[in-house]
This record gives sequence, C-alpha cells and structure tokens, in this order.
Amino acid sequence: MNRITKVNISWAILVITGIGSFALAKSVVDKQRYEHMKSRDRMKNSNVGEYEPSSRKF
Repeated sequence: MNRITKVNISWAILVITGIGSFALAKSVVDKQRYEHMKSRDRMKNSNVGEYEPSSRKF
C-alpha cells in the first residue's frame, strides 16, 4: 500500500467515526430534552387547581 491509500483510509475512518459520534450525541441530547420537557409539563400540570390561601409569609 502506498502512502496516499493509507491517508485516504485514515480519513475515511475519521469521517465515519465523526459522523457516528455526532449521531450518538444528537440522540442523547434529544432524549434528555424529551425528559426535561416531560418533567416541566408535570410541574406545570401539578400547579393547576384551587388552593386555600396560606397564612404563611415568606
């Protein structure tokens, strides 16, 4: 194998690894965003309703 072929194979491996890493990171970020949206929605829904006025002062 000559030098140019080795360089081309190395570049191909780097590009494939980079694209795979990007796709994996994107899916992890999307899952975290979905979990944060669900928790924010639960917090919003838990704060709905009628409550008695409290005598406590903050």
